[in-house]
Amino acid sequence: MNLKPYFFTALATLAPSAAFAQTTAPSEDDIVDLAPVIVTGETYAFGAQKLITVTSDELDRLQPVDLEDVFSQDPSVRVGGGIGVAEKIYVRGIEDKLLHVSIDGAPQGGYLSHHQSQFTVEPELLKYVEVEPGPGGALQGPGALAGAIRFVTKDANDFLAPGQTAGAFTKATYLSNGDGLKLTGALYGRAGDNVTLLAAYTWLDIGDYDAGEGTLVDYSAHEQTRAFVKGTATSDDGAHTFTLSFESIEDEGTFRHRPNFFGYFNHPVAPNIPVDMTFGRDTVTASYTQSINDEDHGLSAVAYFSDNTTDRAGQYNMGYASVGLDVRYADTYAGGTHRVTYGADYRDDTLEFTGGGSITGFARPLNYVTIPDETVNIFGAYVQDLWQATDAVEVALGARFDSYDYEDKDGNNYSDTGISPSLGVAVDLGEGFSLNASYGLAYRGPTVIDAITANEGTITNASDIDGEQATNGEFGLSYTHGVFTFAATVYRQEIDDVIVNSSLNEPGLRGNGGKLKVDGYDLSAAARWGGFNASLAVSQSDPELNGSPLTDVSFGLGSAYGRAWTAAFDYTFNDVPVRLGWNIDLVESFDEVPAGLPAKDGYDIHGVFAEWRPHDRLTLVASVHNLFDIAYTDQATAGYNSQLQRIAGLPAAGRDFRLSASFKF
Repeated sequence: MNLKPYFFTALATLAPSAAFAQTTAPSEDDIVDLAPVIVTGETYAFGAQKLITVTSDELDRLQPVDLEDVFSQDPSVRVGGGIGVAEKIYVRGIEDKLLHVSIDGAPQGGYLSHHQSQFTVEPELLKYVEVEPGPGGALQGPGALAGAIRFVTKDANDFLAPGQTAGAFTKATYLSNGDGLKLTGALYGRAGDNVTLLAAYTWLDIGDYDAGEGTLVDYSAHEQTRAFVKGTATSDDGAHTFTLSFESIEDEGTFRHRPNFFGYFNHPVAPNIPVDMTFGRDTVTASYTQSINDEDHGLSAVAYFSDNTTDRAGQYNMGYASVGLDVRYADTYAGGTHRVTYGADYRDDTLEFTGGGSITGFARPLNYVTIPDETVNIFGAYVQDLWQATDAVEVALGARFDSYDYEDKDGNNYSDTGISPSLGVAVDLGEGFSLNASYGLAYRGPTVIDAITANEGTITNASDIDGEQATNGEFGLSYTHGVFTFAATVYRQEIDDVIVNSSLNEPGLRGNGGKLKVDGYDLSAAARWGGFNASLAVSQSDPELNGSPLTDVSFGLGSAYGRAWTAAFDYTFNDVPVRLGWNIDLVESFDEVPAGLPAKDGYDIHGVFAEWRPHDRLTLVASVHNLFDIAYTDQATAGYNSQLQRIAGLPAAGRDFRLSASFKF
């Protein structure tokens, strides 16, 4: 078995640049065929590091409206929060703020509020999503302490049929839970042989949802709109590609002051009252790629601007903007046995908080004052080598250098530099077996404070705050034989000098809080017989801070939860264009909680779907989420609160019938 696809997949998929991804990332079919697979598709990107890929085909079947739907098929990725504006992604128990997250190559950094989501993503036009747990290759990007998440959007070529010059796409989805309606429309076309354009608009309107057994969750209704334009231009010889895209998303509704906590309570800082809120993101990317068919060499670059904002009417506005550039060049040496990528990236980030003054009428006034901007400048240089050592052994080795210059709201300046080396080895044992091992380090200098905590709690940085250093060691075994695949990974991740909020450190000071450690494993198996597919996966992670399991209020770090299982079965009929499927998400109870807190209850949630393509242009999908209307709170959602003496987080949605119809003109 030639392991080269594993490492050339790494070179493409680890790239933070949208330009690089568009021309060198594998096609959808290639991703699925890279086995081992488990519904979403898993392979190894760097040594033994698991690469989770959610394809557009899977997204179409899931009919996702939020991040929880997008990542519902892999147990090593959990999404908590209850509603989209409160969702947080946890990879192996580590919160997304410790990962390098990008959308079409534009990093999504900052920390606006520990009670809300940082990522506003429209699933409808995603081409694919990749999650790479653990710090690894030099191409992950700066500050990837716990890995990377990459969202990649579609372009006109993903809609145009062979020989087609123009077309349109429409899709309507009805959601019974919350009586929601989602509409998507897209126009796309080709001008000559060299230029394509896609313009799309999505609208979602959904009411308050019911938790399991019919409990209404008030102040969960919202309306979301998304405008998206992407154009590409290619030279006559196909060697040069230019891409320009713009995306604007707005999500608004009346939510509680803490969107991830339900019910009213008179918190000493601010009561959990309903507030009109608008969440938004604007992202612009411009990219260039030199396409070389023989993969000997190539240049790519992406420039971006991305701005995440929160507007709470009459209270405050806050935002986090990133502008930057990533340039890289790849070449081969020693007769093609070494493929080396060199690159450099630069980011200029700004956190803004504009207060609305003093708000009275409560037990105590709410004071939201404007604070000075916080800024972070990050410069990085990196090199990554993929070396075909022998016919059976491949090696990936690289390093990146990063320099951080951070100025906080109090005028304090923190400058730090760090080196992040990595090494991975893959060995073909023959007979379908392969072994993989990797060890990687990642450095991140001090970055911005949680904006809402900085204002409400007057938190400030400790004078001796240091950067964070992460290490990740993994060992994996994979086996492929005919229709059957199996993969196993064991790992240990550690983050030294992890930065924590004042609730975990000296009151009023944000500083280094010790060691965050995660031990765990992932197992997956999949089989295919004709039109029948079956998969099973299990993931266990044990995140601890200084030897104690993380809790639901370990904001910015992560959360501990029980062992998670997923199973999926689907069958595609030969004589009719129909596919039927059944999914299971099972999480075991978790009792390794601090004294005085109750154990987290386990649950198993079932879903079914049916897909029918009566015409090559028409697709109908019917699905039922939470088939048995189970009442539960996702273990990745904030759970029992000792002050409130109840579970604080939003309960998960109950049974939801979803019907969708899409048509291509």
